[in-house]
Amino acid sequence: MDKEVIIGQLQNLFDGKDVNHDFLGQRAELIVDEMLENALYSAPRDTEGKPLFIKGCVRELLADEKITLRCAFDGKQLLLEISDSWGNLAPETVELFLSLNDNDTDPESDRAGRGLFILWKFLDYFYVNINPGVDTTMGGVLSLFPVIVEKGE
Repeated sequence: MDKEVIIGQLQNLFDGKDVNHDFLGQRAELIVDEMLENALYSAPRDTEGKPLFIKGCVRELLADEKITLRCAFDGKQLLLEISDSWGNLAPETVELFLSLNDNDTDPESDRAGRGLFILWKFLDYFYVNINPGVDTTMGGVLSLFPVIVEKGE
């Protein structure tokens, strides 16, 4: 699976239209990269729950493995969704990773679950659906004109 090709095809939908579309494409590229990383390297586990693949290694999908990326754009909102055929993610893990990363004050740390945290923070709407041992689906919506909330002290 060549994730760069997939990400490039998505980016081509928005390139050069205007600044807002370019920004949407950049955000979509980051989100899809994180989604694919999770599906390729975090989801595949052995019977003891250990990862089957080292993050970043080049790999092909296993014979019974399925990863599906879905995208839809209505001119204002982009829906991004990915499914894997593992179903290994637990709701407690999602909560733990989001909490750990939300409280992490070191941006240089390489804490587990950082990709999931990025999805949660960057998507306007975020959801995770887990069918244990069968599949996991996560996705959300990016708006062409995002509402940016600045926090100050």
